[in-house]
Amino acid sequence: MARGLTVRKKKKVSLTKTQASLINAKYFGEEPVLKEGYSQSDYIGALNWYTYMCSAAEARKFIEEFLKETDLNTELRKFRKVPDVWVPNTAAWVARMLSRGMPLAESSFEYMMEEINKSFNKIPSNENTKKEKKPVAPVISIQDRMREKANDIIGEIESIVDDRENQPEFSLYNWLKEQDIPAAYAKHIVDFYTPVMIEYLEVEEGKDKDLNEAYAYLKKRQLAKEIKFFMMLVDDATRYGEVTKKVRKPRKPKSIPAAKKIKSLKYQKEDTNYKIASVDPEKIIGATELWTFNTKYKVMTVFRALNREGLQVKGTSIINYDEQNSHTKRTGRKPDYFVERVLKGGKIVLRKLMDEMDKETTLAHRINDNTILLRVT
Repeated sequence: MARGLTVRKKKKVSLTKTQASLINAKYFGEEPVLKEGYSQSDYIGALNWYTYMCSAAEARKFIEEFLKETDLNTELRKFRKVPDVWVPNTAAWVARMLSRGMPLAESSFEYMMEEINKSFNKIPSNENTKKEKKPVAPVISIQDRMREKANDIIGEIESIVDDRENQPEFSLYNWLKEQDIPAAYAKHIVDFYTPVMIEYLEVEEGKDKDLNEAYAYLKKRQLAKEIKFFMMLVDDATRYGEVTKKVRKPRKPKSIPAAKKIKSLKYQKEDTNYKIASVDPEKIIGATELWTFNTKYKVMTVFRALNREGLQVKGTSIINYDEQNSHTKRTGRKPDYFVERVLKGGKIVLRKLMDEMDKETTLAHRINDNTILLRVT
């Protein structure tokens, strides 16, 4: 009797995240860019691209970046409490496009704001919190807060516009930069001054009788001056928005406590023969100069900082020292003399002390159990 043939199932080939991303990019293309005059199909296509190519974690990131860019810190803290399952993905894709400076319609912006506000309702309540009736404060939407802030910024610009005769060299770009205005508000400024600029341009054409009559008091030279000024406002705001999005401030590196930096440092705390003890090793961090003495081999080392960051510690080693000005020398038959000079000498003594020692050896950049941390300056 013949045995039945067993058919092996084809093993599924699993792809890494990077491989999947490359394959998707091949078929769906690079991240879309919508420009002025885009169609509805272009907009839908862009949303579909983000849906296929971006993860839920990226959706959260896009919204948080937008809220941070627009200085909506209260909303940012609230949104971080929204569970992942309730993050509005489509709103996230809109936020991403706005952060990249795409000229989306006001309706897209309003939709995004509405969805983000809705997500706040999904924040889980703390059951351990005492339920006390408190007066309900009126809730101001993100959209209203942004508009309010935009109006404040434009109000400041308007006061400068009214007084422009006394500020002939005014540059809106420089002013926005000095005030550190978030890039998201540049579009509000452009939208506010573009109609004014267009109106002056129509006056220059002279085809509208009503406008001609309204601006009859302006001479040609004055009109040209007004057009130039308002074109500058629109161009500067546009350029500032584009540049500020590209040039983002780098994140400041987290400062590591000195205690954590020196936790692996091994050194000799005290030596009874020479009657000396080590200084607090935390003082090394950021110091200009460090003097050490190896009690076993009777060698003296001086570390001089390479730059303003000062000396640093990595594991059991001293780092960020100037190799040309840092030395290790043998103290010969006079270790007590040189130790005393380091402990009690002034800046001039320390500057010339290494010249009094003859035999230079390999720089002892590692600190060990036989090393006394003599002095830090």
